[in-house]
Amino acid sequence: MQLISLTANKNTFKPVIFKNETGLNFIVAIQKNPESTDKGKTTNGVGKSLIIALIHFCLGSSKKESFKNDLPGWSFMLTFKVGNEVYKSQRSTDKQNIIQLNGQELKKNDFNNKLESLLFEIPSGTSELSFRSLIPFFIRPRKASYSEFNNPNALKKDYQIQITNALLLGLDTLLVEEKFKLRKEKERVRNLVSELNQVLEGQQVKEDISKLENDIKSFKVADDYYEINKEADRIKLEIEKAKNRIILFENQISSIDQSRKISPDIKRENIEKIYTEASVIFNSDALKTLEDLEKFYIHLSTNREKRLLDKKNELKRSISLLQNEVDTKKMELDAKLKYLDTHQALDIVLKLKDKLSDLKQKEANIVRYEALIANYQKLKIKTEKELIASTENTQNYLEDAKDIIKSTTDFFRELARRFYPTATAGITIRNNDGDNQIRYNIDAKIAADRSDGINNVKIFCYDLTILLKGFAHNVNFIFHDSRLLSDTDPRQILTLFKILNDLIKIVGKQYILSLNQNQLDDVKKYMTDAEYETIIEQNICLELKDDSPEDKLLGVQVDMDYNK
Repeated sequence: MQLISLTANKNTFKPVIFKNETGLNFIVAIQKNPESTDKGKTTNGVGKSLIIALIHFCLGSSKKESFKNDLPGWSFMLTFKVGNEVYKSQRSTDKQNIIQLNGQELKKNDFNNKLESLLFEIPSGTSELSFRSLIPFFIRPRKASYSEFNNPNALKKDYQIQITNALLLGLDTLLVEEKFKLRKEKERVRNLVSELNQVLEGQQVKEDISKLENDIKSFKVADDYYEINKEADRIKLEIEKAKNRIILFENQISSIDQSRKISPDIKRENIEKIYTEASVIFNSDALKTLEDLEKFYIHLSTNREKRLLDKKNELKRSISLLQNEVDTKKMELDAKLKYLDTHQALDIVLKLKDKLSDLKQKEANIVRYEALIANYQKLKIKTEKELIASTENTQNYLEDAKDIIKSTTDFFRELARRFYPTATAGITIRNNDGDNQIRYNIDAKIAADRSDGINNVKIFCYDLTILLKGFAHNVNFIFHDSRLLSDTDPRQILTLFKILNDLIKIVGKQYILSLNQNQLDDVKKYMTDAEYETIIEQNICLELKDDSPEDKLLGVQVDMDYNK
């Protein structure tokens, strides 16, 4: 696969025509403020990093909301070649789930599957390997892609990182998948055994069954259980009503006693006063004598006392009758409660029997669990043996493949030594026999590569090794962003250009690099005019400027974060 062009349906867009299908292609950003070298996240820059995002967009990357929101109505077309056949991939910002390939509309997943079959040889039975997981090794998509040589996708899972690198370095990925599956199976069995042991811990099922069986045997089932229970409730209510009436009558007796203490007795002098006042109004013949009046009041008081005592005695008799009623009903209630205490309702016994059935089922499960534990223990031992055998097979494989591996690792070492002749460098591939999912420990090393500049050189050497000495791919280009040159010594950049000039064209490959004018100015100091013209000027395929929006890639000013 080589890139031919990137175009759009808007005439403001600056077409990206890759000058050399084989050889070097440089996209140069000319800026008024050359100190600002990395604006790849927004189109405030001239658009050199946006080109990479658009190529990935045309190659089936995830949907980009920023393109939909900020570039409505835009459509981009990537023209590329695989072998001798030319392909055109077109994708709209409005309908991103559909990608046209040579005029045929494909769903994004179908498009990626098609590109996968064209560009990569992925063994069946492997996971995490796809067109989208592998193509970033040839066109690193974002800033985070330049942090680690072996992780252009900025993945977090070590297994995914390992298997993609293993495929491109020509290692047996089935061994990778084998350990991954065996380790997952071992973990699954280990968890199952732990869970089963937890189920068995503290179980008192047999004791519970025995106790419940004895309880059921001792229960007496009463057909009239609920009737008697209803009668008992009625009797309780009647007792409460009788008690309430007793309290009411006792309160009335208390009131009578209080009334008796209040005497209606009238003194003689008060009677005389009343008599004198009455004589003024009535004839003397019509009035009683003073003695008669005194007798009248005495009679009145006596009758009142009698009525109160009669009422009090009546209330006492009622209380006595009510208390007898309460005592009788209590005896009746006690008898019914005693009956209920020694008998059970049929549905209660049935529920107990259901519980007994559940316990017996649990007992049967425990027996089955015990058998499962025994089987899983055997499976655990079997898996551990297979892991040991897999480790041994891998060791034998690495020894048998050492010549193939050496040709790849030696090439990386030769590239690194052109940058740093005295530095220790190389790719190491070792068998990982640890209790984990990783089959190969793959590492690329250049002494002191913690320095940003040296880390960039390592990424360059590794990517070039994958391109020129890698396996299982039909990708014949690399596209690096100017981030690769950030913090790199201009003399090392010169070495990079010379390596590219020596190796790329003669093997029929394509190398694309976006960079800033100030980066070229820095390295030009170490080149002859002839070298600069041959290596750089003759291979510039596009210049972008930040003088005005019209000179930028899109030709219009749009502020967006297209890395989301």
